[in-house]
Amino acid sequence: MTLSQEYISKEIATKRKPVELYYIFQPTTGVERFYTSGDTPIEFEGHTYTPATLKRSLIKYDSQLEITTCTIQAGYLEETLLEFIAINPIDTYWIKIMKLFRDQYPLEANVIFLGQIKSVSFQGIQAEIECVGFEHFFKMPIPKERYQTTCNWQVFDDKCRVNKDDYKVTTIVTLDQTKTILTSSDFGSKPNGYFIGGLVEFPLGKEKRTIVAHNGNSITISYRMIELETGDTIDAYPGCDGRPETCRDKFDNILNFFGFPYIPIENPVLRI
Repeated sequence: MTLSQEYISKEIATKRKPVELYYIFQPTTGVERFYTSGDTPIEFEGHTYTPATLKRSLIKYDSQLEITTCTIQAGYLEETLLEFIAINPIDTYWIKIMKLFRDQYPLEANVIFLGQIKSVSFQGIQAEIECVGFEHFFKMPIPKERYQTTCNWQVFDDKCRVNKDDYKVTTIVTLDQTKTILTSSDFGSKPNGYFIGGLVEFPLGKEKRTIVAHNGNSITISYRMIELETGDTIDAYPGCDGRPETCRDKFDNILNFFGFPYIPIENPVLRI
């Protein structure tokens, strides 16, 4: 058998160390980020992939449609990772990993992974990103609504139908040294805990952070906002714990509540 020159060239190319392209995107908001594991920027298909300290685990493929997984380690807290940890699980980021050889023309990239970012954890200045392949959709329960005591909707989504702007609190804030505690007298006008589970947006919805604590005039966000400084104006929104009492008393929205608060907690068959 005689091998073609094209095949020989590609076989030799696989012995060289390639670079990888990381395309991270959020279809709903249109957010896109382009990174490469290479040491110089790469122009590919009209986009510039910026060098970043990225390293990934092996990607294992399974013929039985088991979920493909991939772990990415980033040595610097890139903006995309900060955004994800702040808004999880409200928005979902997709990630596509491609392999490319820079000395081949025209440039061609092979897709080696396509999936979603599942979680992000931090240790020091290093972030670890857990990704799952699109096969995880085959493992999701259908229908996605569940027979549960709390509401199936997310507050302010299309099915909840509460108008987000009706509950927006626009205010000027003062930050502590960590830039995670925001203080304003407007927060004190609401009962303690009112904002827990809600969001802070700045500026104009570009950055979002989950509110994890609210006491008096202060709220605490999950991670500092990149550009926010003392004296800036933010928008804050309350959270919802999914209970019918909260839906009724806090949002006056009990008609759109979709949960089953009166289902039995104990199984009578197993009761002794």
